[in-house]
Amino acid sequence: MKKILFRSILALSTVLLFPFQVVEACTGFIVGKNLTADGTTLYGRTEDLEPNHNKVFLVHPRKTNAAGAKLVDESNGFSWTLPQESYKYTSVSDVTPADGIYDEVGFNEYGVSISATVSAKANDAIQKVDPYISNGLAESILTTVVLPHVQTAREGVELMAKIVEEQGAAEGNIVTIADKDGVWYMEILSGHQYVAIKFPDDKYAVFPNTFFLGSVNFSDTDHVIASKGVEEVAKKANSYKEINGQFHISQSYNPPMAEADRSRAWAGITSLDPNAGVSYDDPYFDLLHSTDRKISVADVMAMQRNRFEGTPFKPLDQMELDGKGIPQRGAVDPVYKYPLGNPNVMEAHIFQLKDGMPASMGGGTMWLAVGSPRFSPYLPYNGNITDTYSAYQVPTTSYSPDSWYWVASHIYDMAAKHSDLFGTSVQDKWKALEARLIEEQAGLDEANAALPDSAAKVTEESKERAEAVFKEMKDLEAEMEAKIKEATKTTPSSSNKDSISSSSAQSSSSSSSSATSSSSDTRKVESAEGDSLLDAATGIRLQNAELVRAGIQLSVKKLDSKLQPTDTYDISLTAPNGQSVHQVSPTLVTIPVRKDLPVDAVYALDENGKQVEKFDVTINQNQTISFTTDHFSVYQVQYRNEQSVKSKKKDLPSTGEQFTLLGIVGVILLAAAAFVLKQAKKH
Repeated sequence: MKKILFRSILALSTVLLFPFQVVEACTGFIVGKNLTADGTTLYGRTEDLEPNHNKVFLVHPRKTNAAGAKLVDESNGFSWTLPQESYKYTSVSDVTPADGIYDEVGFNEYGVSISATVSAKANDAIQKVDPYISNGLAESILTTVVLPHVQTAREGVELMAKIVEEQGAAEGNIVTIADKDGVWYMEILSGHQYVAIKFPDDKYAVFPNTFFLGSVNFSDTDHVIASKGVEEVAKKANSYKEINGQFHISQSYNPPMAEADRSRAWAGITSLDPNAGVSYDDPYFDLLHSTDRKISVADVMAMQRNRFEGTPFKPLDQMELDGKGIPQRGAVDPVYKYPLGNPNVMEAHIFQLKDGMPASMGGGTMWLAVGSPRFSPYLPYNGNITDTYSAYQVPTTSYSPDSWYWVASHIYDMAAKHSDLFGTSVQDKWKALEARLIEEQAGLDEANAALPDSAAKVTEESKERAEAVFKEMKDLEAEMEAKIKEATKTTPSSSNKDSISSSSAQSSSSSSSSATSSSSDTRKVESAEGDSLLDAATGIRLQNAELVRAGIQLSVKKLDSKLQPTDTYDISLTAPNGQSVHQVSPTLVTIPVRKDLPVDAVYALDENGKQVEKFDVTINQNQTISFTTDHFSVYQVQYRNEQSVKSKKKDLPSTGEQFTLLGIVGVILLAAAAFVLKQAKKH
């Protein structure tokens, strides 16, 4: 998927740093219309990064741009001159644009649809010959550049190709883009190399975070669009490989296959066709697969939820729960593998493109599950909707009862953590709903396609449907909370973890499967006495209503700081039964700071006093700072001394209240930061 936010996760019962496994984890798929049960083309992706990462579903109206206006990617500095018109489009976007827009998926008014991207990267040898460009085209801005500015899928491929050739790519990516004429599959391989193919109607593909293209006919320009130097770069890198006497793209450009990619590719291919002729240990997997099986939308939904059911393997996030320890970096376990239905899925989407539907309606339907589809339902949307239900548009970075994503995330947490209470009941509920919607949507699409202008009707239908389903989700959320509360009356030893339900299960399960270190988003939340814990001696305040409701006690001890000038605090939480609590839902922490020195940074420390996590902080007007965390241990506020302030004064930009990493260190580290962003990406 996208940007990997390197967040260090602390253990639930100790203040020891978890070992962690780096995973770039989006998985895309395409099923040609000759292989589907109803003759529709299916394609889409799971967008994976981390738990507790809000996504909003939006409609962007057509607009006229001023001459010379530019679209700028705040996350890496890429800029692109906008044309006169930007077309109407839909998106499923992030809510922190400074870290990248990540519009990810949607339709435009001309019936073009896109899913962007599945992250991938070239091997080191390739990158030395044709390196990625730090301010080049990245996933964070790609959909925003392409979707509102093309009228066909081929135009979209050609636009991406032009930008990669002229401005370079910041990272490797796989993009799928479609229209009434079919689906294009594009691999952006290195800084300036790419290959795209028109996907055949009689094949299917599943592709996690690695390149899959094999040998293509570069002279077939009707079905292949490629940069001129694809083979030459591979030869210069001494990574050029042939299979059956022909240049093989993925084997020439890929690094060795990561275990997390192998497990998802194998699971996806065999989920859609259990008789597929692939083995788990195959040296590589082809992109294109044939099958005699007819694949349905429900089959693809099941694939995106797949957790190795009916196989010898178990999900990696189950390993710790089974008492087998925490997965170690680089270790390959014979049983526990990284699943498609992993805790880091933030949304999943499936395009169902129909020959009988006009381009003005998107040419089909997008089935969207906001939140992980493991415990969140898919709902259908046509491309000509003019608005989305209000719960899809709540842009908060912490739990809101009015947000589709956050309610779905809370349901996930409870269902995943308390499988003994809920079993498969939550997923069974949504599968029954989806079966009904799939049947209904076929009739609605046929009827609405016959109308001269169906936009108002499909918008109203989709909003009414979403409102009804969101009410079901809210009712389910309340029922689950009540059931957990009742169950914990008889199991008090677990009450401290059960009471704080909003994200503890997510955080625990993701510790063994997500990329982690730190670059926490600053989450500004209005303070309120009734939802806060206050340590009177230090003035440190924790804002989280769930902690208050659970009867959690706050204790803060100010420690002697070996490093000056710093203030170090051991912040601890205790449940009513006396057990320590380390992992909680996102909590706003406010700490009083010194008047005489500016704050440089806030760090979490491990048991040896080593800085293991750095937080973005908000400088408040009342001589305090705020940051958000989901775990508690030792925190250190680091100040800049007067000499440091004087030496850096010329480099510090006027950034208002918020100090970010680049703002503090200035232009000296800009190139280094860009390099890090280039290396660590999203899905």
